Amino acid sequence: MPLPTVIPTIDADTIRLRALESKDIADIHDIYSDEIAMEYWGSPPTSSTEQSRQLLNRDLKAVEDGQAMTWAIELKETGKLIGKCILWQYSECNQRAEVGYILSRDYWRRGLMTQALQAMIDYAFTSLEIHRLEADTDDNNNGSLALLEKLGFQREGFFRERWYVSGKWQNSVMLGLLRQDWPNR
Repeated sequence: MPLPTVIPTIDADTIRLRALESKDIADIHDIYSDEIAMEYWGSPPTSSTEQSRQLLNRDLKAVEDGQAMTWAIELKETGKLIGKCILWQYSECNQRAEVGYILSRDYWRRGLMTQALQAMIDYAFTSLEIHRLEADTDDNNNGSLALLEKLGFQREGFFRERWYVSGKWQNSVMLGLLRQDWPNR
């Protein structure tokens, strides 16, 4: 059974997770074209709105096919899209999925991604009954590593030069979080 294709809206303190939509292209392009925000993403920064649209359409297709659940992260107060988070690499028989996320640089270090991930993780463990979540993060991405560890993820593996992005090899740290370790949050 694939992941649900209807993305629920989930409210947190100051942000809301909602389905990503085609109309989000301008805000998504602002993020995808930012070289610093994209430094640790799995693809290089985009140089045109059309390239960003292709990435957005790929996300929407993955949701439609039940291969991923992608949420837009928006500010409740203004409705502005400031990032996205995703459950993907889902394995039904193993009850596991991988988390991914990106946030506009203008909103870093405000606790907003913490809110978004807590809401998504709660949904994954309670509504989807996922047993294990994983995160694959560049070993130089100290902010992301600190965030994941604050949420209870544990470092479980290190992969040298696992990804080739933007003309350079990147190492990878694999982290995991079990449902049984989440209720204490």
